[in-house]
Amino acid sequence: MIRFVELKQSLWPNGAGRKADILTGDGWVVAFAWLERDAPFSDYTGFARTITLVDGAGFRLRFTPETSADLLIDTRYVPTEFDGGWPTHCEILGPCVVLNAYSRRAGYQQTVEIVRTPCTIDPAGSVATVAVMLDGHWPVGIGRLDSLEVTGAIEIPSGGEVAIVRMTQLR
Repeated sequence: MIRFVELKQSLWPNGAGRKADILTGDGWVVAFAWLERDAPFSDYTGFARTITLVDGAGFRLRFTPETSADLLIDTRYVPTEFDGGWPTHCEILGPCVVLNAYSRRAGYQQTVEIVRTPCTIDPAGSVATVAVMLDGHWPVGIGRLDSLEVTGAIEIPSGGEVAIVRMTQLR
């Protein structure tokens, strides 16, 4: 079990915010980030990024005109993927906490799925699978925003919503 309150916080690579890694590998990361002020995002050229609002009013991602239209993210638990190499400026609607997943495009494919419990999580075929409790609680003592690294198929009893993050190695 990975308790949210015990995660070590550090600065973003560009120093403009803070984050707490849940689980990392060679070429991929699953982490929380705190969006507390307008700031540029770190450059992750060559990476796919998926961001999911878990707390707060939301934010707008502004990309350079030649890459993509802006994204308004103001609904909790909706994973949104974008290219980590796009120059991105974040404008907050209020302080937020987000779940981030990013992986090197040349080596991995990531998925972030939000499911309602009860559910079965099977990590078969993935390099890593992380379950993050978004709402509710599990009888095994896992609270909101606590995580589990899933190494074998598990049944999650009813109790809320869960983010399932899978990192799959490309062949």
